[in-house]
Amino acid sequence: MSLLHAIVLGIIQGLTEFIPVSSSGHLSIAPWLFGWEDFSGQKSLENAFDVALHLGTLVGALIYLRRDVIRYFEAGVKWLFGKNQLVGDARTALLLLTTTIPTAIIGLVVLIFTEDLGDRIWLVALCLGIFGIALWVADKRSSYRRCE
Repeated sequence: MSLLHAIVLGIIQGLTEFIPVSSSGHLSIAPWLFGWEDFSGQKSLENAFDVALHLGTLVGALIYLRRDVIRYFEAGVKWLFGKNQLVGDARTALLLLTTTIPTAIIGLVVLIFTEDLGDRIWLVALCLGIFGIALWVADKRSSYRRCE
């Protein structure tokens, strides 16, 4: 893989990870769009590079948000062991943990029922389109909500 391709994919990962779009989807589409064959069909290398990009994002986010991560973790542990009520930071910690459950279930189902999705660019594009429409509909339907 050329350094330029790695930098472009790193920028795509950085720009798309923290907005409501699929960073993984964009990482799949970019090489297809530009005609890059950097991994010559070696899926394990492509997956390793993808994981490395996501791991770099995770490490950067944890460093930047370390105070918040520690605060929510401590509040969640205190609630779990009955030392705090489920309010404020403890409630936020539980909600953050709860949001990971549907994604984990979907990931496990995909792993169980598919060994290899093969050329999945059409699936990535379809999912990006569907969820793009869902976000657009949600944005149009949203109203001002008061946080309590």
